[in-house]
Amino acid sequence: MSHNNPSAGEERSESDSVADKSVPVAVLLGLTLSPLAYYYVGKTKLAILNLITLNWLGIGIVATPIHTYKIIDNAESGPN
Repeated sequence: MSHNNPSAGEERSESDSVADKSVPVAVLLGLTLSPLAYYYVGKTKLAILNLITLNWLGIGIVATPIHTYKIIDNAESGPN
């Protein structure tokens, strides 16, 4: 029986790649082109949802930069 759950090494590798992203670039993308900010940090589903909902009906101008910053910050701090 196989499982589709990623191993701890794969999760760490993904987290490391997000941690290598530039916070200023993510925040700038979040302020200007919100879907690209989510795509930049590897959150493709959130990027599509953000695009479809028209930037969370305008709330994304504030929420997306903060959220992408927290995604990178959590990746940098590593597992709890």
